[in-house]
Amino acid sequence: MLRTLLTPLVARFDLSPRFEEAPLPAEDDGELDPEDFARDVMIELMRNTLENLKDADTLREKTEVLTEIQKIMLQDARTKEVFRELDGFIMLMSVLSTLRVAQEGPIHEPEEQILLEVLESIRLVFMIVSDAIHDYPENAEYFKESVGFKSLSLAIRDLVSDKRTVDVTLGFLLSMSLNDFALSGLFTSLRGLSMDQVDTKIQEFESRLIIIRQPDAIRLLWDSAPRLVDGSPVMRYAIYKLFELLCASCHRNHATLSTMGLVESLLSQYFQLRDDKNASDKERQVAQRLLRRLLELGAYTDEARRLFQRTINAEDQTLDLETLEIVRAAMKSRWLEHFSLESPAELCMEHTGTRGVPSTGFTFAIWLWIEVLPKSTSHPIFTVRVNKNLIVALSVRPDGKLELRTSGNKTNAVFNKSSIPKMRWCHITLVHHAHRSSQPSIRLFMDGVMNDSLTWAYPKSLFSATSTEYVLGSEDADAQMSWCIATAYFVSLPIGNFQDPSLIKFLTYEASTSLNMFLTAVASKGSAVESLSLMKAVRDGLGLSNSAIVFSLSCLNLKQSGSVSNIPMSTSSREFNVRGDVLVVKAACLDSSLWKIGGTSIPLHLLQLAKSPHEISRTLSILTDCIRNSWENSEDMERLLSIIIHFFDTQLNRFRQSTVVNVVAYKAIALDFEFWSHARREIQHVYFEHFITLLEVSRYKAFNMRQRLSKLGLVRRFLFVLQTEWFDSGSVTHVMTALRAATQANFSKDDTIKPIVSYIAANIYEANSASSPHSIISRIDYSNAPQKAEQVLEIFVSLLSNLNFYNKFITALPVTRICLLLIGDRPQPFVATQVLRIIAISIRISASFTRKFELISGWSVLKTVLPECWDSAVNEAAFDVLLGRTPKSGKSRMDSENAVICPQIVPTILSALQTGLRSVGDNCGVSDEGADDAPHFSWVTETTMERLVEDLLDLHASSATFKQTFRSQQTTRLFIESYRAFVTKLLQAPLVNQRTLRLLEKIAHLGISLAVDSAVAGAQKREIQAILQDAETLLNPSAEKTVISAELLADTRTVRERFASARFSIQVSERTVIKIFTRMVEWRKTIQTSEKKRLRKNMLDLREHRRQISRLYEWSHALTSERGIWPDGQPRLWRLDETEGPHRIRNKLEPETQRPSTNRVDVSIGHIRDVSIPEADNSSALHVEVPPWSESYEISATDVEERQLAEDIKEDKHRRVRHELEAGDVIEAIGTVARISGVDSSPGLLIIGRTHLYMLDGLVEDDDGEVIDAHDAPKRLLFVPGSIVELDGPQKAQRWAHAQVDTHSRKTFLFRDVALEIYFKDSRSLLIVFLDKKKRLDVDQRLTAMVNSANAPPTPGLLRTPLLGMVGAMVLSGFREDELATAQRKWQAREISNFTYLSILNQISGRTPSDATQYPVFPFATLRYTNTEHYSSLSRPMGALTEARREAATVRYESLQSVEEKPFHYGTHFSSSMIVCHFLIRLAPFTNMFKTLQGGDWDLPDRLFSNIARAYDSAARDIRGDVRELIPEFYTCPEFLENTRNLDFGVQQSSGEKIHDVKLPPWAKQDPLLFITLNRKALESSFVSEHLAQWIDLIWGCKQRDAEALNCFHPLSYEGSIDLDSITDELEREATVGIIHNFGQTPRKLFDSPHPQRFNHGCNTLPLGTLHGIPEDAHLLVQGSRCFKDLGLSVAVRELVLDMIGERVIPCRAGVLSMPSRPHEQVEWSADGISGGELRVSVDQKIAQVIEGTSCRCATFADSNCLVTGSNDFTVRIWKISRGTSVHLSLSHMMRMHEGPVITVASSRSWSIIVSGSEDGSAALWDLNRGVYVRSIWHAPEGGKPSAVGLVAINESTGYIATCSHSRLFLHTINGRCITSLDITQSASLQPSIISLAFHEREYSEMGVLATGGSDGSIVLRTWTADGTEANEEARWEFVTIRSMKVRAIAGRSPAVTALKFLGESLCHGEETGKSFMWSLPD
Repeated sequence: MLRTLLTPLVARFDLSPRFEEAPLPAEDDGELDPEDFARDVMIELMRNTLENLKDADTLREKTEVLTEIQKIMLQDARTKEVFRELDGFIMLMSVLSTLRVAQEGPIHEPEEQILLEVLESIRLVFMIVSDAIHDYPENAEYFKESVGFKSLSLAIRDLVSDKRTVDVTLGFLLSMSLNDFALSGLFTSLRGLSMDQVDTKIQEFESRLIIIRQPDAIRLLWDSAPRLVDGSPVMRYAIYKLFELLCASCHRNHATLSTMGLVESLLSQYFQLRDDKNASDKERQVAQRLLRRLLELGAYTDEARRLFQRTINAEDQTLDLETLEIVRAAMKSRWLEHFSLESPAELCMEHTGTRGVPSTGFTFAIWLWIEVLPKSTSHPIFTVRVNKNLIVALSVRPDGKLELRTSGNKTNAVFNKSSIPKMRWCHITLVHHAHRSSQPSIRLFMDGVMNDSLTWAYPKSLFSATSTEYVLGSEDADAQMSWCIATAYFVSLPIGNFQDPSLIKFLTYEASTSLNMFLTAVASKGSAVESLSLMKAVRDGLGLSNSAIVFSLSCLNLKQSGSVSNIPMSTSSREFNVRGDVLVVKAACLDSSLWKIGGTSIPLHLLQLAKSPHEISRTLSILTDCIRNSWENSEDMERLLSIIIHFFDTQLNRFRQSTVVNVVAYKAIALDFEFWSHARREIQHVYFEHFITLLEVSRYKAFNMRQRLSKLGLVRRFLFVLQTEWFDSGSVTHVMTALRAATQANFSKDDTIKPIVSYIAANIYEANSASSPHSIISRIDYSNAPQKAEQVLEIFVSLLSNLNFYNKFITALPVTRICLLLIGDRPQPFVATQVLRIIAISIRISASFTRKFELISGWSVLKTVLPECWDSAVNEAAFDVLLGRTPKSGKSRMDSENAVICPQIVPTILSALQTGLRSVGDNCGVSDEGADDAPHFSWVTETTMERLVEDLLDLHASSATFKQTFRSQQTTRLFIESYRAFVTKLLQAPLVNQRTLRLLEKIAHLGISLAVDSAVAGAQKREIQAILQDAETLLNPSAEKTVISAELLADTRTVRERFASARFSIQVSERTVIKIFTRMVEWRKTIQTSEKKRLRKNMLDLREHRRQISRLYEWSHALTSERGIWPDGQPRLWRLDETEGPHRIRNKLEPETQRPSTNRVDVSIGHIRDVSIPEADNSSALHVEVPPWSESYEISATDVEERQLAEDIKEDKHRRVRHELEAGDVIEAIGTVARISGVDSSPGLLIIGRTHLYMLDGLVEDDDGEVIDAHDAPKRLLFVPGSIVELDGPQKAQRWAHAQVDTHSRKTFLFRDVALEIYFKDSRSLLIVFLDKKKRLDVDQRLTAMVNSANAPPTPGLLRTPLLGMVGAMVLSGFREDELATAQRKWQAREISNFTYLSILNQISGRTPSDATQYPVFPFATLRYTNTEHYSSLSRPMGALTEARREAATVRYESLQSVEEKPFHYGTHFSSSMIVCHFLIRLAPFTNMFKTLQGGDWDLPDRLFSNIARAYDSAARDIRGDVRELIPEFYTCPEFLENTRNLDFGVQQSSGEKIHDVKLPPWAKQDPLLFITLNRKALESSFVSEHLAQWIDLIWGCKQRDAEALNCFHPLSYEGSIDLDSITDELEREATVGIIHNFGQTPRKLFDSPHPQRFNHGCNTLPLGTLHGIPEDAHLLVQGSRCFKDLGLSVAVRELVLDMIGERVIPCRAGVLSMPSRPHEQVEWSADGISGGELRVSVDQKIAQVIEGTSCRCATFADSNCLVTGSNDFTVRIWKISRGTSVHLSLSHMMRMHEGPVITVASSRSWSIIVSGSEDGSAALWDLNRGVYVRSIWHAPEGGKPSAVGLVAINESTGYIATCSHSRLFLHTINGRCITSLDITQSASLQPSIISLAFHEREYSEMGVLATGGSDGSIVLRTWTADGTEANEEARWEFVTIRSMKVRAIAGRSPAVTALKFLGESLCHGEETGKSFMWSLPD
């Protein structure tokens, strides 16, 4: 079977080592050495034996020969080479393929005997193959590459199909893969066992399941396993178990099995087991374990896609929990791409031209993972050798310690401080300084931390050396270690930690948090963070050049897993040579694959579908794991943060290490209190506990607050929560606890102090006004506001006892006035207590507080208000103030050490006594029991007063300073008056209870004490005595009156003391106190107003946030689209895109969906993972006491303080639109307009920002200037006269940068001059209508200023006709002052087509495709619709083409003239909104517009547009018909002729035929595209060109209203005939609007004289004076004699860029692209598709910007400000180009839909599309403006694999798209309609592969041209035509070759044509040689 593969045998072999330099040994005539003789004998034996094997015919003969071969090979290993060179491997494959148990021939032997011989032959073949390749790399490589395991698979195909041999065959295959033939009987021994017995049996072999030596053999075993299983569950289980054990035995096996593609087939088998009801749980479990084990090293994109697809059950859209568990486990895998080394193995690089290590010092850095440490001796990790002399060697010892040897030191250095961990990735950096005497010259870093250092002599260079060898690993025979390398660097500088220059971008949330924590710790020690080398490296990079990097080893430079012989480097041309057992492991972590197939929207969608807590937990775990260690997914999540929230990852499972990793996510979900209010009580408790953990428990609490939460306004958020009804009273306690923690963690002025004091002041007392039922404030909780405020006050006061906090408080606010503000005029006891505690704290801390408080009459205020709220708590607080005690110090009674600190509080205490005694006196008649006369009476006042008197007695007895307070006569007077009034009240009472008498007795004791006090004046002593005597009448009427000695009553004070007493008694007036109260009340009201505004603003902001969130669902749209992971299967509907092509053509369709795009990148988010410099900590700064005289203490000073708390809260009336603004933009003007689309009017907002212009549908501005929904607005705000208001249509939100505004022009709408049309450079336009001219004038002026400032001054003509800017540079060059005259002249000279000229006339006359009432009008170009004449008569209007119609028109005109009415010829018009919608009824959005005009339903079926010929007859011949002209779609858009939406238009009564597609003329051959093509050809024909001027006279010219030409229409159709603004009656206005819609509008008149004719001499398809064109004369093209640019030998030209300014073509090599018209600016990327992926921007050959991580594979410019790139990560990116001081790229959109790397991309600004080709076999079409996917073009697979689309091109004139794969060339329209295709492989010998494409560009050409360049140097010009279609058949397009050319040959061979570009009527091509040539036509 395989005999044909045999090569000629070699007769003699020389097995000695073959060195080219070594001379041949001299012949020895003597006898051979015995050893050589034995060798020659064995060689000859092997040769003869192989010859015998070829000749062996019978099975027994073959077995004997195979036995002999095995013996020879075992006897002498040198015969292995002979075996290979004599094609022994191929012979063995031939033997295997011929082995059969079935007998052939006349002689039949026993079947058992034959089977034994076959099995023996199988054994021998496998053992021989295994022996031949084991430990013999040359044979192993030969067998793999030249023979192949595919040949082995074919050879054993029959053996594995036979049940009698399959077990043995696969057993030997397993043995071969492990090189252990003791396993050969495994499968035979398993046959017939149970599953439990299988486990036992396999365990017997488990110790032999070692490293897989032949991965291809084990893959062949897996592929052959179904034959082994053959329906046996036990054998299937055994296979899974075997592979599970193999996978678990060692990392090498794990890596081998994971990277050979087993996951895809295992997934299929696993899900089949899941669906198989007969399968056992044990089978499923082992299959799942194996699958999870394989997925630990990740999954490739196809596998990941399928895995995620199965997470959702397609039937009911529920989650599959088992699959979720597999995904969850796989997502936790964190394996890097790496090299797996099984020693002996090494990677060696030779650096020529060097003599040792760099003289400047060096840095070696490596990521390694060690599975098995060396057993006995040290194992080298890194070695530097020169001429076999060791220079540097870094080794790992058996104990894990690192050992260093260098040539400069005799001893070895051992780093003992730590060991390399096993089974964990470890980063090691060795830094060696060349010359350092004062500090250690060697530093060892492990995992980024300096681990050890030592002083070490630097190795010296060897001057005799010529090269240096750098080795990783060792190939010594005694080297034994299993380990892995991810990356390794050697740098010729001592730089310490090696980091990436763009580290910030690639940080995950955890990494950035850890780095920020480290920087914060450094800052806390007083170090300058800005000067840290790490900070500089993170921010600016290390600044290393490629020349400083000696080597950089990485798997990124390799395409696939497996064994390799060499490894290239991206930093130089050098490469590593592989020696020994090294395996490349391209581990694809699931999070990386997830990024490619959809990003974080996939787990978000799973989370969206989760229903149960378990499902939510699992999906959240998947989401967080995909973000945690993937910077790409982290970045992707940042783009979605404005759309959806995700888990914030505070790591609360480690309380002491808790920190916030992702600030934005934390803000979105952890601070969404309303969200958490819906949770259960216990969850809420845990939720609020996490704040305590972060701010109090965590060791990183300071970092959490300062670097994470400080800018989130945590305290304000808590205060807002307290004002809502979200949490019940039980949870409010937890809120308060969290608030305390937040307040304590960030006690600052603006974040904490002012918000809390404002909240307390505004809520501590009941609000006076209630909100209206419909007010947003009605959602606020007012019922418990004072109680909540009291709790906040208590927290705040408790914190003020901290000296640091108190100093911050008094620095932020005037504490004296805050006390008065809080206490108010009617305080509650609790509030009074807290205020008194503030005063007590202030007195204790500040010596000047008492005086300050006195200067603002604070003590007088307390004296006035406190008595009314006095209770035991207030009493205690007052005495705390008096004695300067710490609040709640525990001292309840007075002691001997009491000293009065604040005597100013004594009047307040005595006033309280006075008020209290008055109340007690009023209730003295209540009986002691209190049951009969006062059942609800409380003795609180009596108790409080009794306590107060006791405190005064004790204090008077124990404190001398207290006695001195009564030196003030006013103070004593307070007591006397209180005492007297109380006694008098009791004397008058009929009954006094015992409690009152007891109180009276205690007061009497106090009175006696004062009466004998020397500090009291004598007169007052006598007054006290008199009162005492009255009191004794009540206390003891029968006793004698107390008489105090006269000596004691005498006034013993000096005169000075008496004057002082009088001075102390001076008090402020009552008027002053009232004034203070008034100002405090006003201040509180101001604060309440401010807080109310803030509260309303917060609630409105929250409501807007919720509204935005509820509308955001588009992030999941791509997942369920036609190419999504979970396609919904819904048919796609299409609508006409408003984006315009050249000449304002609208023929591009867009998906009919109202979902906006999420591909846009919000630059306002920035880098959430950024690294910031910690803010300085000022919390420990002590407040310097301010002296009283430095402040103003007048009452009027409160005016200043009011502004501190009463902030000016501005109402944000534009909050509804803030989220639509670009980052940093500011609204400068805003107004309500109506956006016109067809006949619909969509109310919206036109916003002019500082940098952008916005149009937002569905929103209007009310009378107060607030933005509201249009649905909620009054009708008058929406009324645009004549419009049909559409509120339920697509609500667009569009934006343009100022620089994108091209120009604008004033328009009329329904004859009202209030419209404005704005044209943008992205091919979009905007027609808006204003309420009046004044508003339009304002916007007009702003737009003019905007255009003038953003753009270069345009020509005056272009300001009014932007269309001309789209027709190309050659056409545009002539338009200057008078654009109409210039256009006319160019048309006459045939420089522009008829269609273009008519488009210009339509535009200038006010016609626009945005307004159906003024739609562009075009003529009927041909009469072939009815198979009569060829061309239409353009000299007459449509109503006068026949004699009968002319007669009817004349009669009508004369009849109206006779009755003195304004005469007209026709009652209908040639253009109206009804006509437009009639033609476009099959095309959305005109379908609904037609129904709207018809009152909500279709017209009668017979009146609908269904037949081209019938429509023409109605317009041209039928006397009862209309006079309509055509619309531009008849020449541009075939889709309007097809009923792709399958609309039911009904059945025609005349024919009974159902209306569907439009019936076309016969010559269109049932093809709308052919109809459009031929119709356009007729429009551009010589006949139409000759007579078009006459038609122009009728529409725009001198005959527009000419009675003689029968061209007068209804008077209301002419401009100026209707003034809607003057019509006040509603019904009359609506009727007039209806007339306009039906009668149409005549275009504005442009010409007063007859229009000149077109010049028709010469070739009518070419401009006047042009002799030749490529479509006409392709045979005349000649290649230029000299190349115009040479990039250099072997530098192929990949792109040809047109420089319009320099008028030249710039060839670009692969990976380089020059910016259009800016040749000095370039973008560069790695063209190999493997390494790097960075995008570089260079200006004048200097790098201006480097963007890492883009995976860029291809790029193209849409224009000079927009770059499009395709990437290896399956994405297409759009970049904005900004130019300031330098060129800068910023990502605008990132789009996903491909399932493979994007390898080519093209874009067209004219059509606003991107086409990307991918290895997945598709070309995707994208909208360039919106950055959204539109549709796909598929190429059929080749050999079961996708056919990569490697070439795409877009025709700028027609929008046609050419795509090319290896096998086919396709041509499609812009809407994906396949025109034709070409099979390139049909004649492979004649048809070379196409490697370049280009369209010929011309404004119009009857014959399009597509040029293709071939690998054989051919250039083929092709066109496409349907001329070959047979009669009565549907049109069949095909490619037709115009000309095939060959480029000039070099050395007899034509180089490949790698690039093509048409330049006018010339063709430029680039070659693989680097040369570029021009093909030109004769002059």
